[in-house]
Amino acid sequence: MLHPRDLVGKYVNYKVDPGGNAAASGPLLNGLSPGQTANVAAAVYEGADPKTAVDTKQVWRFTFLKYRPGAVTFTSLAEGAVVTGPMSGCYLCKYNRLGQKLAHIGTAHSTTDASSVKAKKAWLSFVSRPDVSDVTGAKPDDFFSFGDIKAAMFNGGDIPAVVGYFVTGEAHALLLAPVPTNQNPLGVRLSKVVAFKKMTMQPWSSITAMRRFRL
Repeated sequence: MLHPRDLVGKYVNYKVDPGGNAAASGPLLNGLSPGQTANVAAAVYEGADPKTAVDTKQVWRFTFLKYRPGAVTFTSLAEGAVVTGPMSGCYLCKYNRLGQKLAHIGTAHSTTDASSVKAKKAWLSFVSRPDVSDVTGAKPDDFFSFGDIKAAMFNGGDIPAVVGYFVTGEAHALLLAPVPTNQNPLGVRLSKVVAFKKMTMQPWSSITAMRRFRL
């Protein structure tokens, strides 16, 4: 299984799913939105320039957990690597309920937005259940500055995406910069893995005391 350090500076045949709305989430399970995942097998390319990058024959495999503003999506951490994003203020929380799982609390840019309030209410109700334990969380975009993101952007490219990456018991924040079509002669969509930072997950007691989780 590829570790983030194996991917930095390389290109992957993947572009981060931008997410959708809560209406696309379907029926809820215990107040959370299940089944919002996709299995990904992204080819890895290497080279100083995307125009000359070559296929390394390695494949980055992970489960992608979709972002739904106004909903809390979740998936198991027992079956391999999990990637989720794009991150712009949401919290990711690990917890234990019938095994270790990861939740993406789909808040919007404003903590008082209707979507943010809806997602926070769903999560606060869920996390108060007696069968939910060992809750910790982090906000991946806290680990990269605006300058980091700006410096990673290709000329003419889309804004780089920050994602959370959970693998082998570790939590990381990754910065992925989409490669513009005119700089990519390979005929596949490419994103450059610019950097990664290991995240320290905070206890839920610390997170819930923050103003952003007040209703």
